[in-house]
Amino acid sequence: MSNTQLALLVALTLSSVTLVACDRDNQSGASQKATGRVESAVGEITGDPKLKSDGKKDEVVGGFKTVVGDVKDTVKDAAKK
Repeated sequence: MSNTQLALLVALTLSSVTLVACDRDNQSGASQKATGRVESAVGEITGDPKLKSDGKKDEVVGGFKTVVGDVKDTVKDAAKK
């Protein structure tokens, strides 16, 4: 198994653990963020600057989606009170 294949396997395993830990409302953002981490790590290991850059972009967008989900949850909780 090459270093690239090993790194991809480790990154995918870590992203799966991340997805299990998040709630359903924020799953889309967490999923995109985890995918971005995988892309970025593989881009770093393989020396592919485009893949690394795309991964960083996905991490940021996924983080933003997660924050939006958190705000929506907060607003829903406040409306119930």
